Amino acid sequence: MRIVVLFLLIFSVPIAYSQLGFLEGTWQGIITTYNQSPKDGNAVWFDFHIDANSGDLKGESRVETPFTNFFAYKNFKGKVESRNVLSFEEIFIGLQKNTGREIWCLNQGTLKYNDSTGYLKGKWTSSDCRRLSGEIVLYRSKHQMSKSDTLSLYHSWFNNMVTDLSKGWKAYYVRDSEMRNFEFKPVYFDHDKDDLKVLYEDYLRHIARIVNSHSDLRIKIIGHTDSNGTDDYNVGLSERRAEQVKKFLIQADVPADKVVIEYRGELDPATTNATSEGKRLNRRVDFEFI
Repeated sequence: MRIVVLFLLIFSVPIAYSQLGFLEGTWQGIITTYNQSPKDGNAVWFDFHIDANSGDLKGESRVETPFTNFFAYKNFKGKVESRNVLSFEEIFIGLQKNTGREIWCLNQGTLKYNDSTGYLKGKWTSSDCRRLSGEIVLYRSKHQMSKSDTLSLYHSWFNNMVTDLSKGWKAYYVRDSEMRNFEFKPVYFDHDKDDLKVLYEDYLRHIARIVNSHSDLRIKIIGHTDSNGTDDYNVGLSERRAEQVKKFLIQADVPADKVVIEYRGELDPATTNATSEGKRLNRRVDFEFI
């Protein structure tokens, strides 16, 4: 018996509700019924308020029919079940202007936050509309949820989210953080060569994924050489190296107009050309997001 009690004391760690601020506030996303694609779903908003002592949850939710003025505004209660899981139950419709049956139904469900994707996602069922159920996917909003007849936000964001989900992209702020924190490393080449080494392919695919997940992001590729050879020859060699990397990124589905190249020959060394190691480090391609 003592062993069992000790085990429970060690492994039953209470939830620190005060540390769940990342779940607080407004979230927006898409609610669908089962077998319904996101593009055919409705816009949904949740405004979460968590009691730091008990983990009790309360707030307001809002469902909007995309590109119309139809909506339903509701209240809900719930509970934080673990660090990244919460349950909710809609209990009251405070305001509505709609024609769709699924909008005014009261729903209940469980949502789980994914640290990797930045989405809060889960399943719901209706407590008062028979055989109605589906899925919800949300991301943290920069906007306020409307509590009146006015739309929360023009629904162009809805189509953008449908695109993000169809491409398997993470929430925009996760993608933005990955881009800002990405650590560029040079791609190195052998002496007088422009052949791209296989060992860099995974790294370049990672760059491609980041560029492709931002509609307004481009990548600059900058070719370099060591000091061996004439200036004119090295300019051409640095161009060929940059072009090889560009070719790989395009094959990795990066649009050609999102790739910019520069070639600087031997004019911008990373280190000294006085040693063989220094020359090795200067035979490279560098990158930057633009």
